[in-house]
Amino acid sequence: MIDPDFRSDLHRSFAKALNHSDQTVARAQLLAAGWLDALSADEPFAVALAFRLQGETRRDAALLDDVMAYHLCRQWPEVIGDLAIAYPLAGRSSDALPGAHVVLPGHRQIGRLLWLTDLGGGSMELIELDGELVGSEVQGADPDFNLLALSERPRGQARQPPGSDEAGSIWDEALAAGRLAVAHQMVAGARKILEIALEYAQDRTQFGTPIGTFQAVKHRLAETQVAISAANAVSLAASSTQTANGAALAKILAGRAARVAAKNCLQVFGGIGFTMEHECHRYMRRNLVLDRLLGDPRTLERQLGQQARAGSLRDDRIVDLHHPFRIELLALPGATPV
Repeated sequence: MIDPDFRSDLHRSFAKALNHSDQTVARAQLLAAGWLDALSADEPFAVALAFRLQGETRRDAALLDDVMAYHLCRQWPEVIGDLAIAYPLAGRSSDALPGAHVVLPGHRQIGRLLWLTDLGGGSMELIELDGELVGSEVQGADPDFNLLALSERPRGQARQPPGSDEAGSIWDEALAAGRLAVAHQMVAGARKILEIALEYAQDRTQFGTPIGTFQAVKHRLAETQVAISAANAVSLAASSTQTANGAALAKILAGRAARVAAKNCLQVFGGIGFTMEHECHRYMRRNLVLDRLLGDPRTLERQLGQQARAGSLRDDRIVDLHHPFRIELLALPGATPV
């Protein structure tokens, strides 16, 4: 566990590293600041801190690859070291879109690639690339993300993970950790939208009165606050237990909070919120892409619903006496309810 006196220093170091616009440079600075050491010393705190900073700044230093590899290396030691992960993007079902694998921007110049055929964990390959990673720029909802799209499996020497009785459970842990990390990032992005909307509602006047005093605006901001607070609470609670269902629920609620923030705060901004010059849409776009990563919301909701109908969630708790809440997570910047 990270020493309490060191947490604030870690926050300042991570924030300074992510302040660089070049994702590769930001990643190098984060590694120098002790990101991997922090991940090993206290995963819940390090992940929550780093990914919330990524959400606030809209930077991405390929930290998700590190979180996934941190768990997978227990089964597959060769995963240790710097490597990129090719994530399958899902459509409106659990099936991956054909040719829709993406690599995070901070790892585009890497020589090793972990290819995930799907999110089932049954088909993975560690590829030593023959040359540079070649793909196309993703020009979808969030071109600023600088994701690299791969239409086919890259060429290179491929190795399969060793078979073991624990392989399935280790993959589930890695997937849960990744989903929880993405949830933290989306919560921070949604909170940033709300902060911008609150500031605008206080400054913008109509009929000589700040629009933040109007009941309709208050209701939209309050609804957004409730959605973000719920997602924030679940993501912090799930960080304490790190169960698969807790992580899935955290990602579902984080995506829902992001959508509520986008809908309501656009209404608060009015016409200016729909312009390219306004920064609100940049956070909306980032959360829209993140919501599709490691499982789209409809698929996750359907999976939890099937478990609920089968009765397998009867004794499942996000926080219980056997896994006490990590109270120090509330010391994270922006972690307390808005």
